[in-house]
Amino acid sequence: MAIDPEADTLELPPVPEFGSGRPRLAAQRIHPRRLGRGHLKLYARLRAWTIAEGHRARGKTVAARASGLAAGALLLWRTANEQPRLLGVAAGLYAVQAWRAGRPVPVTEDELKRRVLLGVQHLIGDRPGIFLRDLYDEFQARPAAAHLDDARLRAVLVHSGLTIHKSVRIGEQTGRSGIKAADVAALLSPNPPNAPETPVDAGHAPAEGAVDRP
Repeated sequence: MAIDPEADTLELPPVPEFGSGRPRLAAQRIHPRRLGRGHLKLYARLRAWTIAEGHRARGKTVAARASGLAAGALLLWRTANEQPRLLGVAAGLYAVQAWRAGRPVPVTEDELKRRVLLGVQHLIGDRPGIFLRDLYDEFQARPAAAHLDDARLRAVLVHSGLTIHKSVRIGEQTGRSGIKAADVAALLSPNPPNAPETPVDAGHAPAEGAVDRP
């Protein structure tokens, strides 16, 4: 199942990077943290350009670029004194550039899976596992996943590599489908072990005659 960057199933992380509500929309809002991040990126680019790291004639290049920046700053200062409105326009244009530079980096498929696994692990806590119904309720209680039904949540869990066992024992309760904490920890480890050979319910029956991948 390929991951679509615009699909609602990718909005499972409960806390958006900027703002509140659905992450895809919240990331587009003008938010102080996004403007601040964009400003730091623009400053880093300007600094890297000024110090000219790795340039063959670094000394001359730095001097020339520093002189150009000083001349530009002087021109900007004189223009601001003569035409204060232009300073406001320049500040607005800079804010737009900072907002664009602060755009969140698209999340990769592997990182998204890791976030889902970490979320499930957080919900399990110190218990040996979690029942599927309880996991659905926990996810759907968060704004980012409230619009997802059980089928889509199950598809995300399976796509993240989780094994949905037909019967999980948690304390005195058993006989209900769920996810084991050991499976989540194995997927989050650098070298996860091979999948268990016991019958599981992952939404599809195992293919007959299946062989291990090299």
